Amino acid sequence: MTHFQQPSVFEGRRQRLTGMTRHTVVVDGHRVNAFEAGDGPQTVVLVPGIPDSSAVYRGQVPGLLDAGYRVIAPDLLGQGDSDMPADVAHYTIAKDQQRLWAVVDALGVDTFHLVGHDRGAGSTWGMAAHRPDRITSYVALSTGHPSARARAGYEQRQMSWYMLRLLFSDAESWLRGDAEGEGGAWSTFRWWVGNHSETDAWIADLERPGALRAMLNFYRANIHPVNASMTPVPRVRVPVLGVWPTGDIYSSLEQMARSGEWIDAPWRFERLAGAGHFLQLDRPDAVTDLILDHTERHRDRLA
Repeated sequence: MTHFQQPSVFEGRRQRLTGMTRHTVVVDGHRVNAFEAGDGPQTVVLVPGIPDSSAVYRGQVPGLLDAGYRVIAPDLLGQGDSDMPADVAHYTIAKDQQRLWAVVDALGVDTFHLVGHDRGAGSTWGMAAHRPDRITSYVALSTGHPSARARAGYEQRQMSWYMLRLLFSDAESWLRGDAEGEGGAWSTFRWWVGNHSETDAWIADLERPGALRAMLNFYRANIHPVNASMTPVPRVRVPVLGVWPTGDIYSSLEQMARSGEWIDAPWRFERLAGAGHFLQLDRPDAVTDLILDHTERHRDRLA
């Protein structure tokens, strides 16, 4: 494991966390990047989704540090400064979990509070379910328990249409807008992410060789057009906060609200107005406050 300081939040137009120590943890021959700061007695691990990197939590890190927590923000494989192998097999949720456990173990973390969003929630729901002895509390942002998501109604199936479209062999050119009749200049990608203010930074990351393929590999490794290929997630026995932004265009209210049906521990559900799917960016202070309220309520669970 190596580490060094990251001096700037910008590398061109790419967003990066600042003021944190950057660690590189090698798992199965692949480098996984993680930022770490703080020396508090309890740790919060922040796991990002697609098309983000750890930088999506830059609005939450200062508040968590001010509250006395140690903070770890990893980049999943294919994100940020982590490696981007071409083989689809490296991007399964099970391998994401394996690498996340390797990161916290390498950084000497025994028990911790866990936060996951989007792809990161796909991995962290399982971590919370399998290791209640190590996860003090869990916060799921936008994405509910996989069983609740699988059983959500037609609305969620409509909202998940893009997952099947991204399995096609032309998905890279489609997102770039290169297909016949498209507008070019990443026009489809811009539309797909709702022309979010972060779009240019995401595109700057995805323009790196192999980055767009790496993003798509997550869907190709875990989504099947007929049968779900993801391993079922057991019932969760740690306290969970589910936060659903009312402007989310990818995840329905039902899939988050029903998650409590698979939780055998304190469960709390919050709607967050004025935010879309990328709620950490849309309402950073509100998301920070929700995380802190949850971690403070349950900080003594494994003490």
